[in-house]
Amino acid sequence: MAKIKLDLDRRIGKLDRRIFGGFIEHLGRCIYGGVFDEGSPLSDERGYRLDVLAAAKDLRIPMLRWPGGNFVSGYHWTDGIGPREERPRKMDLAWSTEESNRFGTDEFMAYCRLMGAEPYICVNMGTGTMDEAQAWVEYCNGTGDTYWANLRRENGHEEPYNVKYWGLGNEMYGEWQIGALSAEDYVRKAREFAKVMRWTDPSIELVGCG
Repeated sequence: MAKIKLDLDRRIGKLDRRIFGGFIEHLGRCIYGGVFDEGSPLSDERGYRLDVLAAAKDLRIPMLRWPGGNFVSGYHWTDGIGPREERPRKMDLAWSTEESNRFGTDEFMAYCRLMGAEPYICVNMGTGTMDEAQAWVEYCNGTGDTYWANLRRENGHEEPYNVKYWGLGNEMYGEWQIGALSAEDYVRKAREFAKVMRWTDPSIELVGCG
């Protein structure tokens, strides 16, 4: 008869809490009507659902990824900054719906701070460009007198967000993905994205999702 012995005192290694990270995407009621629900009696003055926030905080999520998911391959982050009333309402091809862009980078960063979670931003490698990815890093982390860092300041955020974790695309191998790539093409493209993003902020850590 086979026997299994459990040694509860033996430790193989230290567990990295980042494996318990979470993920929010502009899909269904995850964002709108979920974590962010403007005008709801359950929301604060900024639009964050307090009941959802309380439940999420109980999970003690160490890291939160956004904006996708398949959504990110058609998402242009500059649509989601500045006055909400001036943001363009666009078609979301990934989920065949409309995107109001009322929840964008600054709203995500504020939500991470409310949760006590480390932000993890995934860049658009489907319809997005290297310039767009580089500018996003500069907007979030830039400290100089540059266009994107100054735009963040104009939007009410003087200090940089210091986003450490950045994802290079989402499931770019899949035929369902906007701008799907072969493994070889993904590596070539991701290498160039990584180059300009790291030149902008050498302290960031990148995650491949080809």
